[in-house]
Formats: sequence, C-alpha cells, structure tokens
Amino acid sequence: MTTQPPRRKRSVAAGLTAVGAVAMLSGCDDNNEQTRFGPPTEVAAFQTIQQCVDSGQYDRDTCTAAQQKAVNEDGKAAPRFDSQQLCEEQFGAAQCQRRSEGGQSFFTPLLTGFLIGQLLNNNSSRYNYGGLYRDRRDGGWYTGSGAYLGNGNGYRYSVGRDAITTPVTTQRIQTRSSVVSRGGFGGRVSARSSGGWGGGRSFGG
Repeated sequence: MTTQPPRRKRSVAAGLTAVGAVAMLSGCDDNNEQTRFGPPTEVAAFQTIQQCVDSGQYDRDTCTAAQQKAVNEDGKAAPRFDSQQLCEEQFGAAQCQRRSEGGQSFFTPLLTGFLIGQLLNNNSSRYNYGGLYRDRRDGGWYTGSGAYLGNGNGYRYSVGRDAITTPVTTQRIQTRSSVVSRGGFGGRVSARSSGGWGGGRSFGG
C-alpha cells in the first residue's frame, strides 16, 4: 500500500509560496514607483492650513501658499476618470465631481490635502507644493500624478521626488481598462499600508 505524503505539508508549502509571491509583488511595486517618480524624498502632508501651522514646522504664510497652489493646480493636476463610478471606486462615494475641458467631460476626486516638499537645491527657505487625494480603501494619500505617499510618521511621508513637481500637462482620462491594468490608480492597491490623517472631505483652513 502506497503511503501518501501528509496533506498538511502541502498546504504549508502552498501558503509559503503565496506569501513569497505577495512579497515579490510588493517589491516590484516599490521598484516601479521609483522608476516612475525617482528616488524618495520626505514631504509633509496636511488636510488644513491649521494642521500645517500646528505642526510647528511652517509659518502660516507658507501653509497658506501651499494650500493655495494645490487649489490653483487642482484642475490640471487632479486624476481624471471617464465615469463617476470608476472615480468613486478609488476615492469614495460623493468624493468625485464632474468637470469638462476641451469638449470632454470627466470626473475628478475632491482635493483633500496638500503637501510641502523641499526643493532639490536644498535651499531651506524654498519649497515645492502639491495637491493630495485620499484613497477610500486605506485612507492613504495620492498625488495627482499617481504617486503614493509611503508610511508616515505623524505628518511626515516619503514620495518620489518627481511626483511633487508642477505638472507640465493635464492628466489623461483614466478608463476602466487602464486602471485595472495597474491594479488601481497609481498601481499600489495591493501593496500598501494605511496612513495619513483621518477621513473627511473638508479642505480649508
């Protein structure tokens, strides 16, 4: 009579294989993000001007300028989707608005925060600013270009340095096929952990 190998061992092996696959995918996501946006740099992320001031790192004028630039560039920098449903799948119900430009109609998520990043010349008195959009699934931040802010320590986060530069062109309109091919806007749905401030759709000071 032939003895079959214990079923449990095969289950453990399969489980280890699955864990390894997830780890590999996570590593690939990190590598792809660095290829797209360059090496990581530290930024500060806030929902409101007052949160920015309360951090003790920036004066009110800097915080106000950062928020105002995010608002001014939102129309060009915000990710665009061809349907409300597709936008809300990523950013949540009632978190998307209809817009139109050049005869095209599309939906963008609501601006929910702003970031302050150091300019690459290391001049401590000058900063880069940008808008942020909150993912509904884990509460994490996205820049308009699709870069995801890494695990935060308070208000401090890490993101590819090219993701905080002023956008040169408007975002292309996302379709379901393009979003699915990346695993979500920005492409990091399966490999991130939660962070950032709490939920909420208000944005102001």
